[in-house]
Amino acid sequence: MATLIYCKQQVATTPYFIEEVSLNVYSLEELSYYMLNNVYLLNNTFMSVELCNWIGRELKLNKLATELLDLIQNNAPLHIFAGKILSSSGYASKKEIKDLLSVIATFEYKSEAECKKIRGDRLMDKGRLVDAVLLYETLVSTDTAKTLSKETLGDVYHNLGCAYAKLFFFDVAMNCFDEAYKRNQKKNSLLCMLYAARCKKDANAFEAAVLRYQVSREDVEEVNSFVDKIASSQSIKEFDAAINEIADQYTSGDEIMARLTDVIDDWKKDYNRLCRL
Repeated sequence: MATLIYCKQQVATTPYFIEEVSLNVYSLEELSYYMLNNVYLLNNTFMSVELCNWIGRELKLNKLATELLDLIQNNAPLHIFAGKILSSSGYASKKEIKDLLSVIATFEYKSEAECKKIRGDRLMDKGRLVDAVLLYETLVSTDTAKTLSKETLGDVYHNLGCAYAKLFFFDVAMNCFDEAYKRNQKKNSLLCMLYAARCKKDANAFEAAVLRYQVSREDVEEVNSFVDKIASSQSIKEFDAAINEIADQYTSGDEIMARLTDVIDDWKKDYNRLCRL
């Protein structure tokens, strides 16, 4: 974990492995931190006998382990199980616990497919793009997608396309927006497909989509105008200015490459932030 967590209780010799994020936790406080920061990844698989046994065996919290096992055996809802862990750790505030339980409760009476879509949407809102992509891809590739309405499934594909576009995978994004429009018939999905084609600089794909879906000249002009505007945005201008300034100030190839690396590294940090899990 990237955050220093003060643990007041027993620290495990053998960690508990959380498969969803490939994370080892060593204490109840670390487990609470994970829950608070990954609430949209929590589901009924989190309520496992393995977790309860680990809490009893490694953290020496036998009473808590027994209470959690009883909740599982009595088919208690996830928010009760999660609340028991958080209230026992002393790590989270009352407000944090209340907010987390409120979020979990919104999932408990929806279908598996609806829950996955909501979780994916929330991950998108938080900029957790790779997590969102993995969740959306799982949803559209399994039978659970069949329980969604045609329009809602189209919206899933649309959001998946947005995630891929933000990660600069414009070719994949185009296909996602195409699948979205076939299902939801929303103009926004159609225009996003054209945006992705323009960003990919794929004129053939752009023209093919315009012809296939008989896009009006006004909409084509709107797409072109929007992409041209983005291409001349302030951040792009600043990047260009930085590159040009380096070229003007330095004559040595090694010096130019060193300075260019600094500028590009800043962009790489932003991109890596979007790719974080």
